[in-house]
Amino acid sequence: MSWKSLFIAVTLFVFGLAVGVFTQIGSQIIPVIQSIVKTQPAEIQSAKLPESKNKKGILTVEQLFNIDTTVVSHVDLTKRIETYGELVHPETDVRDITFKINGYVEKLYADYTGKYIKKGQPLLTVYSPELVSAQEEFIRAYEYLSQIENADNGILKKTAQDMYEAAYKRLLYWDITPQQIENLKKSKKVMKTLTLYSPYDGWIMEKFVNLGSKVEAGKPVLRIAKHENLWLIAKVYEQDIPFIKKGQKVMIHFESYPDQIYHGVIDYIYPMMDIRNRTVDVRVVIPNPEYKLIPGMYSNIHIDIPLGKLMVLPETAVINTGKKQVVFVQREKGVFEPVFVKLGRYIDGYYEILSGVGHGTVVANSALFLLDADAQLKGKYQKEGEQKPMKMMHHH
Repeated sequence: MSWKSLFIAVTLFVFGLAVGVFTQIGSQIIPVIQSIVKTQPAEIQSAKLPESKNKKGILTVEQLFNIDTTVVSHVDLTKRIETYGELVHPETDVRDITFKINGYVEKLYADYTGKYIKKGQPLLTVYSPELVSAQEEFIRAYEYLSQIENADNGILKKTAQDMYEAAYKRLLYWDITPQQIENLKKSKKVMKTLTLYSPYDGWIMEKFVNLGSKVEAGKPVLRIAKHENLWLIAKVYEQDIPFIKKGQKVMIHFESYPDQIYHGVIDYIYPMMDIRNRTVDVRVVIPNPEYKLIPGMYSNIHIDIPLGKLMVLPETAVINTGKKQVVFVQREKGVFEPVFVKLGRYIDGYYEILSGVGHGTVVANSALFLLDADAQLKGKYQKEGEQKPMKMMHHH
């Protein structure tokens, strides 16, 4: 027998078995179906739910859901504000060095940004044709005053004295020191250049000129700042603004010194809002005697604000949609009724309760949305002004 003949025989055998099995099953199923069809009633009966024993319409759902409760109580709360900030130079500590005459830089001692400068140290030397003319005028005024010092004409002496004082003050206004003016009187040699000395200690933060640059009267040539005290500008988010006050203490952690805690005091609250980030700048003065801190450093800031004892509920016990604030007061075991409340501040998971319920009132602390839906279906909500005062149940 060939393999083709064997394959055909096996196929026919399997087909025959299948036909026999389904014929037998079908003969058993059809009478059952017919029996079901014959006995099916014309109308389907609805399942009868047990009638509620609570005829008052007050919510009773604890038999279906195990509702947790909590108690309105007075709690000693501390508000913690966590934010960030950046160190900057104090605006009151930044100094611009300017020339009051035009000229050209011939020597530059303050020659790079970041250099530390001591008070009295030379910064730059400038050649100025205006300065040469002013010195020559001063020498002439001084010589004229010396010539008529013993003259009898009081008017001439007064005029000479006025000319001398005007020329002297002009040099002083241009930052020529009294000692330099005295040397000019003795030597009668005009200085073609003027050296500017630093009036402050500090670091050069910005340099606006180079060797050979033109110096213009009134324009800064250098900007110097100290680091003894720095300003930390903290960003306080909009919802935390009501808690911030001048004089509050803050804790500061800098990423550069993670094991060290710095302390400061809020010195000023800026009256401008950052519209983009919804923050207000708060200034904290940070002493920096060791010069470890550098402007631009980033920090994490913690502000702990004691609020005293407040009557509160956890946020899980309050429905706050913005338009309504509701709690569900427990009247008896498993019986809750909605009550409108007036909320105060939100503090770290708690709502301050201003009115509506009193200390010791037991309220639902779970399944609030189920209770809210049932209250709406049964028309339990009234306008807040129409709600009758209720006698509070105290939890013992």
